[in-house]
Amino acid sequence: MEIVSRHLADVMGGVELLTTIDGESISVYVVVGVTDLNAIADIVPIQKVEAGADIHASNVDNVDNAQEQIDQVLENMNPGDVAVFLCSGSDAFGAALDLLGLPIDE
Repeated sequence: MEIVSRHLADVMGGVELLTTIDGESISVYVVVGVTDLNAIADIVPIQKVEAGADIHASNVDNVDNAQEQIDQVLENMNPGDVAVFLCSGSDAFGAALDLLGLPIDE
């Protein structure tokens, strides 16, 4: 699976990415310090929901599990869908960005 991401915007506690997986685009939100799935309503703009995008979400709780947690979401997505990754800390956040094709400099 070839994954490339581009930073679109900063959002509350994280970033919005345009992510391309094997040539198909999805919207991705990666945030740190938020673990409550109810917070997704505050992260994803209502316009994306109203446009009919399916929203997929997962916690990324540590570096060791990040690959599995991200792959589990990405494997079930269709073009135009939205993924939200709620990272437990800065290490998990960095791992998520790296796995999504947008490494961050420390």
